[in-house]
Amino acid sequence: MDQAFVERINAQVAYEFARTEPPQGFPKLPDLPLGRYTDETFWQLERDSLFRRSWMFAAHTTEFPNPGSYRTFDMAGMPVLVVRGDDDVYRAFFNACRHRGAPVVRDECGTCDRMVCLYHSWSYDHTGKLVFVPDMRDFVGLQPEERGLVPLRCERWGKFIFVNADQEAEPLLDHLGPLADELWEIVDADLRVLARITTTHRCNWKIMAEGFLEVYHAKTIHPTTVANSLRPAGAAISLIRNGHTRMLTPLTERAMNSQREDRADLPKMPGLADVFNTTNPAYGVFPNLITPLDSTGFPLLQFWPEAKDRTRLERVWLAPAESVEPRHPTWDIRLAGFEVVMVEDTDNLEPVQVAVEAAAHTGIPLNYQERRIWHYHTTIDSVIGRDRVPEHLSVPDLLADWVD
Repeated sequence: MDQAFVERINAQVAYEFARTEPPQGFPKLPDLPLGRYTDETFWQLERDSLFRRSWMFAAHTTEFPNPGSYRTFDMAGMPVLVVRGDDDVYRAFFNACRHRGAPVVRDECGTCDRMVCLYHSWSYDHTGKLVFVPDMRDFVGLQPEERGLVPLRCERWGKFIFVNADQEAEPLLDHLGPLADELWEIVDADLRVLARITTTHRCNWKIMAEGFLEVYHAKTIHPTTVANSLRPAGAAISLIRNGHTRMLTPLTERAMNSQREDRADLPKMPGLADVFNTTNPAYGVFPNLITPLDSTGFPLLQFWPEAKDRTRLERVWLAPAESVEPRHPTWDIRLAGFEVVMVEDTDNLEPVQVAVEAAAHTGIPLNYQERRIWHYHTTIDSVIGRDRVPEHLSVPDLLADWVD
């Protein structure tokens, strides 16, 4: 982050503290339709045309210690496998044998010489090539070179690995826009995965994501935790091309002093601007990753839809290698404290889902502080294709002039 960026954020924070009403020209936003969280047709559009066409964080390179190391995960209903090749290239495939579709690896992570289907033992090398078929003599005209694992796009941003099922998608770094350079010191830092924590909640994935796109709720939901640390009135929010967002919320003096004391013995990532010490920087990488960054370590929050009313929330914690290997005792305290905040954030999710399913209110009005939510929704419609979104569920792009 260069000095010009820091000065811009500081000026934006000062402006937000001083204003007494929304900025001149900010539009009145129509209510978000409740059907966007409950409609089966819209959910199918999201699953097939959003999650199959978007770049998703999959893993960190340090989770693949050797050639043949792999990780598997469910990418919104798609069984995905990422493997490090003998040539140290990371590749992604559907974790489905080309015979009858059974997984070619079953564990969440591990290392293998070959990927062998446990149904009929069809075997694949680390490039996805089919290299062995039992009883080959019984197949008529089978061409092994045509039956390799189905590949997905797999690209890196520093040490962060992303996957996309759309072979025609724009390159990852182009998709990330200014974030690619802005966060380079972080994504390329010497980090390790400290912990992976997963919970499942009965709510639409957007209801969950929206709770992390604003701090309007901080005083109400987090009266004894986050509310003591943040000054929401000064939040510097930016809308970025392709649905990405940035929100840097000033810390209270108490929070800054507490962090200096509580984390004094934790190593920090080098090269980060001082704005990381005076604000809580939260970035949204469209469509399903939000991260509250911290120079001593931070979680990647990912929202994985399992149904239109069920979402898996994953927390992938990353920290400087020196505090992970071996694990610093301070981390047990921090992780436990963060989970308290997660419970506060997620306690409302199921009741909100019940309310929107019952149409207990007519729609969702958003204010200026909540504009990241509107930006997410308009980008969802753009990726799906505005002509394919039912008119009564569409969200018009009214904030184009507010996108950086």
